[in-house]
Amino acid sequence: MKSILDFDNPFIQLLCRVGDLMIANFLFLVCCVPVVTVGASLAGLIKVVQSLSLGGEPGIARTFFRGFKENFRQATALWLIFALLVLSLVCDLLIIQTYLTGTAALALRCAVAIFALAILAVASYVFPLLVRYENSLKEHCVNALILTIWKLPRTLALTALNAVPFLLAIFLPATFLKTLAVWLIVGCAGLCFLDCSLLRPVLAQLEEQKETPEADAPGDED
Repeated sequence: MKSILDFDNPFIQLLCRVGDLMIANFLFLVCCVPVVTVGASLAGLIKVVQSLSLGGEPGIARTFFRGFKENFRQATALWLIFALLVLSLVCDLLIIQTYLTGTAALALRCAVAIFALAILAVASYVFPLLVRYENSLKEHCVNALILTIWKLPRTLALTALNAVPFLLAIFLPATFLKTLAVWLIVGCAGLCFLDCSLLRPVLAQLEEQKETPEADAPGDED
């Protein structure tokens, strides 16, 4: 029994990690309630997850609100930009639904879907970059666009992963409702943790290149 309750036990460590993610998930959802703070809340969540993924044991609330506060201005601006882009795509879909039918409507719906996935792909990079590095908003966006193209296989994996809740809500609403409790308890933080795991080699490669700027950029080994 002693070995089971030992904090070095992998199972106990897993439970502790899940507990940390649950706390971070709760803080994220509560701070998203004003809507305008969604970007800053995401920055706080990413700050916690990045700390956990590096093997640290941060005070979850303290780390979350530090990330929230430090990145509030840039994260809020990014969130508003992405929200306006998504709103414009929704308006496009409504126009298509109202005025077009047949092949033209299908082609334009596909175009809207591609733009939506492109927005999600860039967002998958730009928020972690914003939290981890100090740069202007323009530089963060440019770097995210470059990584989206340069790391295309990883970009596809990140986009597919982050699209899961949206695709469930749109195409399988009954399934989404059945799993809603999971998303409310730990799902958002869990998804962020998986994102961070996928991005860790990319960020490590960027930091290695920064330390050795004379080296040529290596090809993507994904």
